Amino acid sequence: MENEFSQDPALIQEFLVESEELLQRMDQDMIALEANPADTELLNRIFRALHTIKGTSGFLGFEPVVRLSHRAEDVLNALRRGDLQLSKGTTNVLLAARDQLGRMLSDIRGGGLKTYAIESLLGELEACCHPAAPAPKLGEILAAKRVIQPEALNEALKTPVSSSGAEKIGEVRVEKARASSADVGSALVEQKKVSESGAGSPSMRVDVRKLDELINLIGELVLERNRLMQLSREFSAGRIAGEALDAAFSQSSARLSFITDELQTAGLKTRMMPIDAVFRKFPRMVRDLAQNLKKEVQLEVRGQETEIDKTMVELIGDPLVHLIRNSLDHGIETPERRVRLGKAQQGRICLLAKQEGDQIVISVSDDGSGIDAERVLRKAIEKSLVTPERGRQLSHREILDFVFLPGFSTAENVSDVSGRGVGMDVVRTNLKRMNGTIQLDSVPGKGTTVLLHLPLTLAILPVLLVQVSNEAYGLPLRAVLETSRVRSGEVHEVEGNEVFRLHGQTLPLLRLNRLFAVPANTESREEKIVILLVGEKRIALMVDRLIGQESTVIKSLGNSLHHSSSVAGATIGGDGRVRLVLDPAGLLASVEPRLPEQMLQ
Repeated sequence: MENEFSQDPALIQEFLVESEELLQRMDQDMIALEANPADTELLNRIFRALHTIKGTSGFLGFEPVVRLSHRAEDVLNALRRGDLQLSKGTTNVLLAARDQLGRMLSDIRGGGLKTYAIESLLGELEACCHPAAPAPKLGEILAAKRVIQPEALNEALKTPVSSSGAEKIGEVRVEKARASSADVGSALVEQKKVSESGAGSPSMRVDVRKLDELINLIGELVLERNRLMQLSREFSAGRIAGEALDAAFSQSSARLSFITDELQTAGLKTRMMPIDAVFRKFPRMVRDLAQNLKKEVQLEVRGQETEIDKTMVELIGDPLVHLIRNSLDHGIETPERRVRLGKAQQGRICLLAKQEGDQIVISVSDDGSGIDAERVLRKAIEKSLVTPERGRQLSHREILDFVFLPGFSTAENVSDVSGRGVGMDVVRTNLKRMNGTIQLDSVPGKGTTVLLHLPLTLAILPVLLVQVSNEAYGLPLRAVLETSRVRSGEVHEVEGNEVFRLHGQTLPLLRLNRLFAVPANTESREEKIVILLVGEKRIALMVDRLIGQESTVIKSLGNSLHHSSSVAGATIGGDGRVRLVLDPAGLLASVEPRLPEQMLQ
């Protein structure tokens, strides 16, 4: 029964944040404990997590949470005392309890607890602590004939003791036959919802040192504001003018610029959190799916301490789920096949995150069957995506790019779990929304590696400002490879399309004034070229002038420009005018179909 404390929003929010973190950690710890049952530190940590959830739930009056966590706590206590040995069945029941607790917390966040049919689950947990006694034999029944009625004895003698009968006697659920692929897929959607019950939480924990740094900089900003106000008063009173005013104002402006940059950096740090918030759900997902697919897979996770913007944490989860499920279902072979191929019986998936400059690089690799590029090309030709003549000109990586097209798959039988290529278009679309890129490489028989490149944050975007006629546009700085002047003989036509020659390479040329239908600048005689790098492809943009670099806040335009793939969003310049921020991938797509593939290298 809920009490007056369960109506306190602050208490509930604190309880949910802590409990959801404990449950997410429990997923990792349970998988680790299954691999190393003798690790008492892991066992104690799982026990303490459930004990904390039970205690706070009791204080708030969330009785169903208390009942379930208490019964799961009993199982863990039996493991701690040595009265019970950890088995796959026990692990499954404890994880089922963890999932149910996740659903309860999600309901509390959504408005309140519901009515739950958890008696069966409670019974399974109880059965773990007290394994069922073996079925009574005839001699035992006869020995107890003084207390058994004849009718009951006759029924006992008539009832055969079979495997199904043992299920009834012990009141223990027996593991059923392997689930169908549809059941596997359904269970994983469900598990994902439970694992992410707190992913969209409006609050997050911030290191107090980051807050202290932020407060100190705000104090510096206040002092500089006071200095500017003092200069304004002195100027109004005529006490400062000329060179003295210029010097004071220049010094204050420089100081203000420095503090603003530092404040921006410190502010972004408060939004940063370890990517472990995403990675921690995958050991459980891999364990459950591998078990259902009857495969042996080890998940290796590295770089989970790498920090990324909270917004990115919430967006990157789904693409990684797609990639890991693909590796499990269609990449990693069955143990028997791996042995026949001379591989280790246990497959390996590696999930790695690291920071490179102003980007986060996430890789998902497996040592499975890989992707057959020739088979992909045959399927692409079959679907009329490319002609046989053009296909012979494509590189290995360009052929693999076909798997990112919607609905493209080389699988003969696509399961409900995944298909190599099925859902990959969703991955690339989600990466594009995050201003990121994806790169795929695979060697048949050796494995597949997918690289994701993401900006550190979506809040602040460094751009190169360029001018075309009287309009200014922003180009994401991370995509700018170099800039150059247009010299005689560097611009010419190939098959009716303009190209630009640079360092011996021929690059497709796009004039921004033509793309956005703005008048050409007839006064400028020295156009500039900006070379953009999109994945491994390059494109040259012709502009009138390079304005310079700037850190800006990009805002989505919603459906206003949904028809233009070349525009990523908009920002407001220092002059108060709206500037479009361009999408390099969209710019490349606008010229890509018109040119031979070899020009895009």
